[in-house]
Amino acid sequence: MSSHARRRAASPLRRTTVAVLSATAVIASLAGCLPAAGAPAAQAPTAATTSPQPAAVPPVTTPAPVPTTPAEVPPPPAPTPAPEPAPMEEEAPVAEADTEAPAAEEQVAASAAGLAPAEAAPPPVLSQPGAVPAAGWFSGASGYGTVNGSFGNWRGRPLEIAGTWADNNNDQVGLWTLDEWRDFDGPVDIAIGAIGPGETWAAAAQGAYDARWRQSLTNLEAKRGDRGTVYIRFAHEMNGNWYPWSVDASEVTAFRQAWQRFRALQQQVFPESRLVFNVNRESVGAGVDWRQMFPGQGQVDVMSVDYYNQWPAVSTAAEWAASMDDVDQWGAPKGLEMHRRFAESQGLPLAISEWSGNADFTDTAAFMQGMYDFFRTHAGTGAGDLLYEVLFNVDGYDLKFWLFGNGTVRLAQSAAAYQRLW
Repeated sequence: MSSHARRRAASPLRRTTVAVLSATAVIASLAGCLPAAGAPAAQAPTAATTSPQPAAVPPVTTPAPVPTTPAEVPPPPAPTPAPEPAPMEEEAPVAEADTEAPAAEEQVAASAAGLAPAEAAPPPVLSQPGAVPAAGWFSGASGYGTVNGSFGNWRGRPLEIAGTWADNNNDQVGLWTLDEWRDFDGPVDIAIGAIGPGETWAAAAQGAYDARWRQSLTNLEAKRGDRGTVYIRFAHEMNGNWYPWSVDASEVTAFRQAWQRFRALQQQVFPESRLVFNVNRESVGAGVDWRQMFPGQGQVDVMSVDYYNQWPAVSTAAEWAASMDDVDQWGAPKGLEMHRRFAESQGLPLAISEWSGNADFTDTAAFMQGMYDFFRTHAGTGAGDLLYEVLFNVDGYDLKFWLFGNGTVRLAQSAAAYQRLW
């Protein structure tokens, strides 16, 4: 949900996220339910992307195909900074029956819910970067008010993890958005893209971009290696069709081989980091079951999904519950519970790297309540447990994903529910 190609590659969301963060520290570059694209934002000077000659990467072997049994897989939603919903595959989503009205207490009107409180709170810092918060999971956000601490003050709970993007070829090396978080010692989820316009997964599988990837990892280690854990979302939302690194049916094998190359580099250069396999809630334009893109055992540390309330949106507790077991047209996970089961089947914890409501569809406290209950129920660090979540609070996108800001908030009921729950 940052700046998908459909939203990142060309959407202002990614740049908007960086633009907002740039207001606090001169930087430039965040997807969401969307990711990688640009809105005007002051960009830090472009650093040279030359890198030392990469050490040989172990030869890549193609892992056995991942089973595609529909019953054992879970799915995630769109972008990596701001989510710009792209139309579903080819079949229109079936609207769920509205069988239950939202609880009265969830209908909290929040006229002031989106007004930013008085400035000044210092950036939130974890006293023990590696420790799991008392609630059992790391809760964070990206976008407005996150760097200066005002978002944490508003919700009444400091950020326990930060979310950001550096997902074009220059940014993945320069990593300027991380400079804004220099005073934050907690974990960071960062999407670094993978390949750019004109580049291919076939070339990546042969090592064409190893030098750039190595430099990115080297710089990540230099900037954050002595802080909280760095969760690297490599090629995030690759099962959508909005990024230069999107994967279609003809590229699955090359993608998996390229992923293995990046994994080998990550283990050599920055083994303390964690590699995150992050998908959009469902595939869009990929023409293949996204589970076939999964690179295999030992190649991933965290399974992640971007999950926005859209395509279709849920408005009641009953609709939320019914959506948990949804699968896409390939039988791959789409509902949140199905994504959790897939993570569990692979022996991995689950993360939700981007999530929010979508004011273009509905504003409901039921979605916020459902997400919170899911986090609280499944919090933990084991297989199928919810390790962390990052709310997508990036402006832009007509403010459709914004819960907290300096003006009108279109998701007033959602914002009030989030503030009450968190």
